[in-house]
Amino acid sequence: MPPAGVGSPGRPRIVIVRAGAIGDTLMATPLVRAVRQTYPECHLGFLCSAAAHDVVRYNPHIDRTIPIAFRHLPTWLSSEKSRIHRTLRSLDLDWALVLESHPSFIDLVRKAGARRIIAYTGDDHAEGFEPARFDPRKHSIENHLELARPLRLRLVEFQMELNNQPETTKTVAQRLQAAGVQPGDCLVGVHAGWGGRTRTPSQTRLRSWPPHRFAEVVRWLVEQRGARVVLTGSVDDRQLTRYIARAAAVPCLDLAGQLSLLELAALIGRLNAYLTVDTGPAHMAAALGTPLVTLWGPGIFEQTAPISPGNPPRILYHRVQCSPCYGTPALKTCKNNICMKEIQVEEVKRTLEEILALEPAR
Repeated sequence: MPPAGVGSPGRPRIVIVRAGAIGDTLMATPLVRAVRQTYPECHLGFLCSAAAHDVVRYNPHIDRTIPIAFRHLPTWLSSEKSRIHRTLRSLDLDWALVLESHPSFIDLVRKAGARRIIAYTGDDHAEGFEPARFDPRKHSIENHLELARPLRLRLVEFQMELNNQPETTKTVAQRLQAAGVQPGDCLVGVHAGWGGRTRTPSQTRLRSWPPHRFAEVVRWLVEQRGARVVLTGSVDDRQLTRYIARAAAVPCLDLAGQLSLLELAALIGRLNAYLTVDTGPAHMAAALGTPLVTLWGPGIFEQTAPISPGNPPRILYHRVQCSPCYGTPALKTCKNNICMKEIQVEEVKRTLEEILALEPAR
């Protein structure tokens, strides 16, 4: 028996709404897969942020992606939201699974005529949709799957999913070879930046780790482990990656700001190990099964830590008294991110050593 509210039994028309950052979007992909496995003939749409569109662009379980660039603009002022409203209405939706709590997204699918809407809220008496509670003790992936419980999903798995094009993988492989990286070389990625905000290398608030420590790890990787090192990041991270490369004083490939999101995904898929802070590329590595070492500080570990059941990430985390500070006033006032500074260079080296000893050439 299909759940109540499905217009066409076995062929429901469903949209999932998650307009967050890269990691937020990837954490919705287990739900995407579960919906497709439960309703193979459904029409499944996914409303995502434009910035994270590429991580679901080629997901084989999604029939249509709907990117949104300006999520905070009111509908009456946004031609983009008006267009999205028309698109959603044309889908004749049976279900809308809104992995957001902001009323604007609930209004968007409600005005589009979705027959049943489930959305996060703290209000048990919400009108016009079915409220779901986000349990702060559970991971976001688990919460999303719980939200969709009325759809009676089966084959539920926590593995995130990131799909790419063969041409992109080939292009990145050629670029690495042109830079002198051979297929059999041990290649380690280092992602030191986060959040797309310009800052000087000396600024180490929140999720940043002191850049001279990254430089020390890079030097050790090249001189002691014989690895090739590639630095990744956004355009805004270039000042930081250049500092690390200069301070390490060893040959490394700096690709910060030079790769598209899918090119970065192809690169991550080639790495023998990836050292990151808490940022979107960490979740990309987890989705791809790349051996991952993540330095964790102010984020809410229980809700958003990278998950990869087949190849569990190594997450270095020291729970200091003030962490996690996300969702608290300390988030904006922190001047000394001791949660990150507690992570020592030697434990990072030791963890990478353990991974590289086990990891064959990829």
